[in-house]
Amino acid sequence: MTVTRPSLRHNFSWTFTGNLVYAASLWVVLSLLTKVGDTGTVGRFSLASVIATPIIMFSNLQLRALLTTDARGDYTLSDYVGLRLMALPIGMVAVVIVAILGYSGDQILVISLFALARVVESGSDILYGYAQKRERLDLVARSMIIKGIATVVVVGGTYVLTHSLPAAMMALVIAWLLPLLFYDLPQCRKLTADVDGDSLRPAWRWASLRSLIWTALPMGVVMLLIQLRNTIPRTILESHYSEDELGIFAALAYLVIVGTTVTLALAQSSLARLSVYYAQGEARAFRRTVGKLVLLGMGLGVAAVLVAWLLGEPILDLIYEKEYGDHADLLVLIMAAGGVLFVANLLGAPATATRNFRGQMVVHLINVGVLYGLGTALIPSLGMTGTAWTMLGGAVWVTLGYGGLVWYGYRRLVARSKAGVEVSA
Repeated sequence: MTVTRPSLRHNFSWTFTGNLVYAASLWVVLSLLTKVGDTGTVGRFSLASVIATPIIMFSNLQLRALLTTDARGDYTLSDYVGLRLMALPIGMVAVVIVAILGYSGDQILVISLFALARVVESGSDILYGYAQKRERLDLVARSMIIKGIATVVVVGGTYVLTHSLPAAMMALVIAWLLPLLFYDLPQCRKLTADVDGDSLRPAWRWASLRSLIWTALPMGVVMLLIQLRNTIPRTILESHYSEDELGIFAALAYLVIVGTTVTLALAQSSLARLSVYYAQGEARAFRRTVGKLVLLGMGLGVAAVLVAWLLGEPILDLIYEKEYGDHADLLVLIMAAGGVLFVANLLGAPATATRNFRGQMVVHLINVGVLYGLGTALIPSLGMTGTAWTMLGGAVWVTLGYGGLVWYGYRRLVARSKAGVEVSA
């Protein structure tokens, strides 16, 4: 029986739209913080993100990507759901401990509430993985649109009325919980009804869990290390300066999300297809898709730098406040770092499709060393400019590293295709 797949253009259109609306909603909330609050408030919000996000992302173990690329059905949906529900409470407890040990007062509360919101988001994330595997990215996009609108209305409205960041973070938990309960779960149940053996009921079979944990652990480490590319330079900046400088830098850096939205949509929409190409030995289709992704990433990076160079100051004055517009030169450097990362993000899809998880872990382990070395050398003396240079150095290394992984995977695919052997994980 021939399976009709949605076109990559169809998947990209839906994924781009969903990511764009969702990213725009988060930017609206950030913009409200800059206009209604102050740079310290933006800095505290950013601090909560850089502390909580790496730990929660590690506890996610990249199960969404593993589920999406599990073309041979090595594990059941119930296995993935069971492991996600088992790991998230551990991650939440770890965040609270770090917050209590390292921070005080409202910082602890904001970090903990932000982590709780990330835990709720992780519930939707595993369901997105199943929809993505079925190439129903329209369902994922609709969910992100609903969640984005809820974020603006609930979180933005709460902050405008209360001027309280902890209250806004509690509103964030609610805004992300409602779509999970009333859209994501019902839609995923409909999808599982069409496939015999697929169920959202969690399973805790030790043999399957042990094997899945062993497979997923390197990708959990990868996600932790990926998040540290934001955490390391920003925490060094905050420790040597203040939450005000961190707030300004975070607001400028968030503009990279425009290009990231496009690259993320391209990566997500191509991941399942690349996994099939790799598993079935379709080397030519795999290479052609990767080539298109790299060219698009390079084009987006060049465009981002040009826009920042030509229009940076008026854009910052318009969307934030004058004190942000004074740092237009810094925006150009930030966009250069973001542009290099666009290519790395797009190379991440074929690298994951080859299931070379341990190779990705090595790339990001080295990147932690690069970021820490550059950060400690540059940030204390150069401040935000040193932070941007640190990001650029890390981005260059990750792009080169991912390029090497994809090339290795492609050569392996070609060799096995010539031998007539199905490519295994």
